[in-house]
Amino acid sequence: MPKIHIKGRILQLLERSNVLWDHEISEVILKEYALKGAYWTGTIRMTLTDLHAGGLIDHLESHLDPKSPKGSEKLLNRYRLNNFGRERMRQTGLMENA
Repeated sequence: MPKIHIKGRILQLLERSNVLWDHEISEVILKEYALKGAYWTGTIRMTLTDLHAGGLIDHLESHLDPKSPKGSEKLLNRYRLNNFGRERMRQTGLMENA
């Protein structure tokens, strides 16, 4: 069975876990899709921005990564799937337990 598109898989992860940080989502996606590097990490972060702009997920908070070196701080973002996102998942067949 082919893997679903990354955007759909991100929604499934958020539906299953309720709340996740962007780096947690990236770790799973990179591993599952055998991807690596800054390009794919950036693509995942942009996909999260797109899902938020489309109203499917809520941005809950942002924090500076305490592990990032001074002068090149990295912003961490926390997301959750909202009711509209769940409804769209049902309509498009992305719900894992539907």
